[in-house]
Amino acid sequence: MRSSPTKIIFLWHMHQPCYKVPAVGYPLLGWVRLHGVKDYYGMARLIDKFNVKVTFNFSGILLEQLSWYIKDRIKDYYCILTLKNPKYFTSQEKKFVINRFFSVNFERFIKPNPRYLALYNKKLSKRSRFNEQDLLDLQVLFNLAWFCPYTYKEDKNLQYLLQKGQNYNQEDKEYIIQKQYKILSEIFPLYKKLLLARKIELSLSPYYHPIMPLLFDTDIAKEFSNIKIPVLRFNFPSDCIWHLQQSKEIFNKIFGYTPVGSWPSEGSVSEDVALIYSKEGFNWIATDEGILFKSLAVGYTSFDAIKNQRHIISQAYRFGNLNIFFRDRNLSDLISFNYHAWEDPKLAAFDLLGHFNRAHQYLKDIFKERFISIIMDGENAWAYYKNNGVEFLETIYENLENNPNLFTTTPREFLADYKAKKIERLAAGSWINSDFSVWIGNRKNNQYWTILRKIKDNLSFYDTAKKEQIKKYLYILEGSDWFWWNTFDEATGVFKEIFFKYIKEIEKLLNKKFIY
Repeated sequence: MRSSPTKIIFLWHMHQPCYKVPAVGYPLLGWVRLHGVKDYYGMARLIDKFNVKVTFNFSGILLEQLSWYIKDRIKDYYCILTLKNPKYFTSQEKKFVINRFFSVNFERFIKPNPRYLALYNKKLSKRSRFNEQDLLDLQVLFNLAWFCPYTYKEDKNLQYLLQKGQNYNQEDKEYIIQKQYKILSEIFPLYKKLLLARKIELSLSPYYHPIMPLLFDTDIAKEFSNIKIPVLRFNFPSDCIWHLQQSKEIFNKIFGYTPVGSWPSEGSVSEDVALIYSKEGFNWIATDEGILFKSLAVGYTSFDAIKNQRHIISQAYRFGNLNIFFRDRNLSDLISFNYHAWEDPKLAAFDLLGHFNRAHQYLKDIFKERFISIIMDGENAWAYYKNNGVEFLETIYENLENNPNLFTTTPREFLADYKAKKIERLAAGSWINSDFSVWIGNRKNNQYWTILRKIKDNLSFYDTAKKEQIKKYLYILEGSDWFWWNTFDEATGVFKEIFFKYIKEIEKLLNKKFIY
């Protein structure tokens, strides 16, 4: 009897934190606009081209920020400085452009471009000064790096500007920015089209991308001997509910679609959080394979013994009423961190397809229904690939279109005819080290949690209007990114700057200073 094909589940996660700060009418960073033009649009265009199915996961705040660009035509600080004539730059603005407009992958965008490379070397030398034309060219070359290959193929003006290489002018910049906003306006209609064609499933992350188990109770960190807990306990389950409800609301507002699935921020889960997902009507969530191994390592069954049976990640599991998919860490990380270094992207794609086919041959005699789950960041990886990963992804999608052994699907479709295996325990942790050490435990992160708890404790003393404004700021500050960049020491310090701009605004509203 012929075996059924092995399902391939792709989940591409898209997220950016809130870059707008109080008393400033624009986002401080331009990554929503730039990734929107290159990745949120480009990744959807790829699916539009092939007969495959994938899942796109968005955080609520990312969708909100995209709406600012699309509906309100908001301009971030990077955009403002792109359009400004360098002749009128302040010394601070000039320094900002020189420092920040090389924030692209060196190997893919700077090194191959003679003019961009010359400007980069001029910056490194610190002896040569940037003149007005240098700054004009830098403004243009930085923004040209953020279009997807399909856009270049279809726009002769962009092709001309890329070939021109240098001696750009104000009109060139204005055309580029206008083109960016046109592409941004096409993102939501494109995803709606793919939804209607049933080529994609949309899933969500909690609104401001918080680490939900830590919002529920930072004392969960006591489960990990390597983590030092904050001085003050932060335990607000109602905030978890708010983040999920707000994300559902904005999805419904934009797409007329309420997701039933979620990639919890950073794949962070706990039994308490799983219960909240169930109560909020979710059918499935996804997390890392390490969480499954920990969940099944009970009694006399060791973690290593479970880990050595990796075929078990090709099944969906059920904790209570919630279905859970566990990502294939090895294959997902190959795409995220390894294949971009291969000289031939098509050869890398065929290597991944070879993994898929070998897994099918092995798994088809073990499980009647099975899947391979690729779950990863859907925006940042492609800057490391040749041509933004287009040849790599096109080769994969094209070869999956009519493969008798492999069939792309979505979590929702897979579960329609599948009964997940019940597990009695769901271990707490995230996709990194199966714990929460990136977001809690070090001095700076514990300081953040302590400040947030102190603010919570002060809320009951204030009137409703002021309280609601502070609560909104608090939800933003619960986002994972501020803690992440404490751990990984973001070089510019802008994430710390944004965090404390909100804290200072809260201090004004409370008329109270916090020690930090």
